[in-house]
Amino acid sequence: MRRRLVRPTVVAALGVLALASGAACTASTATPGPTPATTPGATPTAAPTTAVEPLVVGAVFDHTTLDPTRQFDRSGAMLTHALYQTLTTLDPDDPTKVVPGMAEYTLSPEGRWLTLRLRKGLVFSDGTPVTTDDVLFTLQRARGLSGPASSILGTVSAVKVDDRTFTLSSPGSNFALPAILANPAFGILNATAVKAHGGTIGPGDEASGYLSQHSAGSGPYVIESVRGTSEVRLAANPMSGATPAFPEIVVRNLDARQQLAAIGSGSADLVLDLSPSQANAATGRPQTSAVTVTTMRSSSLVYLALARTKALNAWTADPDFAEAVRRGLDREALGRAAPGSMPAAGLIPAGIVGALEDLAPAPAPTPTDGTGTDGTGTDGTGTPAPTTSSPAAPLSTPSAGGTTATPDGILTTGADGIPTPVVTLPVVPQRDLVAARAALRRSGYKGQPIPLSYAADLPIQGIPATALAVAVRSQLAQVGIKVQLNPAPAAEALAAYRDGRSAFSLWSWNPDYPDPENYLAFAPGELVGSRAGWMRGSDTLMDDLTETARASVGDNRAGAYAAWQLAMNERSPFVPLIQPSTRFASGDRVKVLPGNPVWTVDLARLS
Repeated sequence: MRRRLVRPTVVAALGVLALASGAACTASTATPGPTPATTPGATPTAAPTTAVEPLVVGAVFDHTTLDPTRQFDRSGAMLTHALYQTLTTLDPDDPTKVVPGMAEYTLSPEGRWLTLRLRKGLVFSDGTPVTTDDVLFTLQRARGLSGPASSILGTVSAVKVDDRTFTLSSPGSNFALPAILANPAFGILNATAVKAHGGTIGPGDEASGYLSQHSAGSGPYVIESVRGTSEVRLAANPMSGATPAFPEIVVRNLDARQQLAAIGSGSADLVLDLSPSQANAATGRPQTSAVTVTTMRSSSLVYLALARTKALNAWTADPDFAEAVRRGLDREALGRAAPGSMPAAGLIPAGIVGALEDLAPAPAPTPTDGTGTDGTGTDGTGTPAPTTSSPAAPLSTPSAGGTTATPDGILTTGADGIPTPVVTLPVVPQRDLVAARAALRRSGYKGQPIPLSYAADLPIQGIPATALAVAVRSQLAQVGIKVQLNPAPAAEALAAYRDGRSAFSLWSWNPDYPDPENYLAFAPGELVGSRAGWMRGSDTLMDDLTETARASVGDNRAGAYAAWQLAMNERSPFVPLIQPSTRFASGDRVKVLPGNPVWTVDLARLS
């Protein structure tokens, strides 16, 4: 995969998913108890000399392997981050910043060369020293295995300088590389141990079975035991140096109902997937101990995908049908159907560079003369009255001859090539039933059932996927589209989607690294775009906008990605819906709860 990344800074503003003070984070307790710490980066205290009971964490497992290179799922990232160190990492006090991990690094001014030097004294859990050879094997193995890790790493090549020093190079500028290397998928492996258990570079690799039962890293924990798909038990790595506050952690696969019961009874210390109503129930019933519910803005995006492959479904592949879906949805009402969520203006969530919500002017006050949308219901089926809006101020000051992107995706390129998106209020695309029904008539659709696929047992930041699917079905019924719910177990639904076999589906996207470049995966021919049968060359305007965003530098990045999103809103097979909140419920043993937008919770920093 060809990658061309140009940027002067690695990461910019992000809504931090951490237990920090601010408007994005609230907490409530059932009974008076310890107040949760407000600094996610607090250093874990040393383990006391007396025995410490294992900390029990409840989560919905969506991983199928603990091979760090092959996993790219929420629970898998959380676990492998505890087992493996990465060359770089995200600042625990501010996950918007990339900081050295296993290695100090220097990025060349043009962004094509990254020189790294391993810290002294690094050893794997078996006492073997970490060397450049282990790093090169890890990265080459990632390149050789097909999947998201290979796609994200792209055409990066590595050259050894000595046992502690190496360089990574890219064909073009790649300023995002330090952020990419912080993803747990690039946890550094003990090359000798992995090769001894079938590891190699290329499709013949057979080490995943071993790595799903044994850790081969230098992280703060090692795998003590794995009980099928029900439990993973971690023990402190005696070779890692500082002992975490909890020398043993048990992570159990519990659905949301089981998590609610476990946190209430005290059999779990931390649960990660409660729905809004369950979170309220956790603090509203008699407990064996205090329960704290922490709510914070996530960086997750919930979206619909309509495959462009006619062989799968002629209707989802029809542009007029896709327009009917886009215009027929009320994102504001969907946000209310999932309390704590905000409607999505585009594919890039608020808090990440280029997000339309962050760049747009403040909206005008809601009208009180009956023309606003504040009268819609809270079940996702409200039908707001038509609204009008006037052009807002540009997101950035246009220069003479600059590029302008309008909400319909039309782009006029000037001499300087600087994208200057202009949006009209409101920023979030508004429901327009008249236009939606007109588009549906143009498509020729006659009421055929359209299956909507989703993972029934995989909540989205605690929100049951079925609740969102039902709300979508209800809203599209008012357009005239007959949606047929098609739930499936997560493994089955994910496999079908990733293989490009789902015509109409509901999914969420968590950032692989907190940078807008990550969202170019939705572009034609890229990882997610290809899943929807949207190939490069099928839309030359989108191809051009994608490359413009990828090559953008400095202050132009936000505008370039905003322009890309505005066009994607009109031309792509993806419909952004909402950006949900995250809710964690913890017992009185948890004082510091360090959240993260990539690996959810830093288990080693819990205290």
